[in-house]
Amino acid sequence: MSSGIYEPGELVIMALPLVAAAVVELLRWDLSRTHRWLEIGALVFFLGDLFRIRALFAVAIHTLFLLAGIRLILMREPSQRRQLLLISFLLFLTTAIGTTDLTFLIWTLAWSCAATLALLQQSWEPSAALRRGVLPHPPYAQVPAWVGAALLFGAGFFTLMPRLSLGLRPGIFLGGSRTFGQAGLGDRLDLTVGGPIEPNPDVAVRIAPPAGLDPAADPQWARGLELLRGITLESVHGLRWEPADLTPPLTFTPAGRLPDRVAEFLYMPNPQGILVLPAGLVRMDPSDPVIVPGQGASRRWRFLRSRSVPVNITWNPGQPELSEARLSPRRLDLLTRLEPEHEAARRASFQIAPGILPTPRLAQVLETALHGFAYTLENPSGRSSNPLQDFLERTRAGHCEYFASAMALMLRARGVPARVVNGYRLGPWLPEGGYFRVSQNEAHSWVEYWHEGRWWTADPTPRGPAAVASGLQGLRAYERWLDALRYRWERYVVRFSDQDQLAGFSWLQGLLQGWEWRWRAPSKGVQWTLGLVVLAWVLWRSRDLWRPAPAGPGRILALRPLVANTRRVAPVQPGDTAHTWLLRLAALRPERYEALCLLANAVDSQVYGEKPTSAFAQAKAEAAEWRGWRPPTSS
Repeated sequence: MSSGIYEPGELVIMALPLVAAAVVELLRWDLSRTHRWLEIGALVFFLGDLFRIRALFAVAIHTLFLLAGIRLILMREPSQRRQLLLISFLLFLTTAIGTTDLTFLIWTLAWSCAATLALLQQSWEPSAALRRGVLPHPPYAQVPAWVGAALLFGAGFFTLMPRLSLGLRPGIFLGGSRTFGQAGLGDRLDLTVGGPIEPNPDVAVRIAPPAGLDPAADPQWARGLELLRGITLESVHGLRWEPADLTPPLTFTPAGRLPDRVAEFLYMPNPQGILVLPAGLVRMDPSDPVIVPGQGASRRWRFLRSRSVPVNITWNPGQPELSEARLSPRRLDLLTRLEPEHEAARRASFQIAPGILPTPRLAQVLETALHGFAYTLENPSGRSSNPLQDFLERTRAGHCEYFASAMALMLRARGVPARVVNGYRLGPWLPEGGYFRVSQNEAHSWVEYWHEGRWWTADPTPRGPAAVASGLQGLRAYERWLDALRYRWERYVVRFSDQDQLAGFSWLQGLLQGWEWRWRAPSKGVQWTLGLVVLAWVLWRSRDLWRPAPAGPGRILALRPLVANTRRVAPVQPGDTAHTWLLRLAALRPERYEALCLLANAVDSQVYGEKPTSAFAQAKAEAAEWRGWRPPTSS
């Protein structure tokens, strides 16, 4: 659920079998006689699910959860418990290959600990049952150390192995905030939706300046980032703004006019695939076919991305890219068109700025007047029959979409071509991470009007209340550190590439080449002595590998630890078989008689190939019982 890659309907299908199993367990129902019907039901569900959605990946997940629920409902022997572990492992893999979020790492560690505990318990019980007396507890305290070692082992392989990225299941709800009444960037604007807008702290883009540059010390560097434009809306139908086909595409840097600012934009996935850009003349890298022109002078991904993508962008805010020598008659008619629903904007335009000609002065007066309204996300005019008229004449309070729509229509009422732009305001600078954080709360709408061959920007939304409403200026310290940690996770884990591997190996190579050996080597006699000591130790530790196997029971691999632990109290005699030798051990320790008889039968079954047995586990447990044992001395 926390990964965000599954739809709500899928989560319900996953939860229902587990809830049903919990109910059966709570009421202690015995459904073992109905297992055939349950299996037939699972088959029918699988075929129906396959016919309904025809997506093998999703069908496999649904079926695995259903099988897990059935397995939990029925009685469980050790073999069925291992089946449950296998199912849970497969389900874990289906999610692990579809998400790279930092939070999922925590869930991965928790799942690994739980699976290790289950495996430890299942393997411990048969071995411990061979011992007499109170069963000892499994070494649960060592599980975190084992999981931590596996994490380090996996991190080493992650660093060395070639890069592989799948991203099978993009979250279709990720970023679609406007649809659900939350703040966020949209490719439309509709004042008739109604209802308040809920805050949305999801990150939209992170902007990292070059290394060593601190925008806090050089505020001029962030010029052009105050408003990040996403999409231009020129066509209005009633109170709904949409992109128009007549809008020309956004221009980029021509030859000989180089921008003077550069930053890395780390774009997070969004359902529209829109890339927001700074103001001014822009150049993008990469300039490959994955980024294409879209409606409303926008730039979009050719294919929706399921993971964050970095793009190096250079821009020059002193060279505006929004230049048009003239507007065609059709375009001019589109940009000055008004409808009956806009009559309140016409009245307000002449009331606020009577007698002012269509010049930048008119835009300044209208912008200043709207700054006197109140900013709120509660949307008090949203449920009226004409929300724009209610906003201008009664409530005088709303969010940025009301301010931008009202000013654009008031300019059109005076013959000034005007349009609405959707994008973001620049978010706060996070010194802990060294980047600007722009979230969906910074989604913003403003106005562009045409005058003397170029488009000019006007932002009628009050700045102070909007910034407070976003809630980001008050980020607590732990929230900033957590966001910085997520950014580094994206940069050094999710986006870890073969170039990073080469850079790391080059750094190690340079470090080794520049390293000076200052330790004085010992004499050759000392070196030979140390070498012989190490060789003798290695040969002694590996003596079982090169020393001939002892006769009799020692030739059986499973019994070698037991032979080693009893060589002082009951050494193997010539002519001893495994069975006679084990019975001789039983005579020394009558309390172990039953366990040694079971072990003798298991060894016979393994040697003569009657059937598979657990001789290894039994012999290991028995060897532990004889470690350090001495026969009692007679008084």
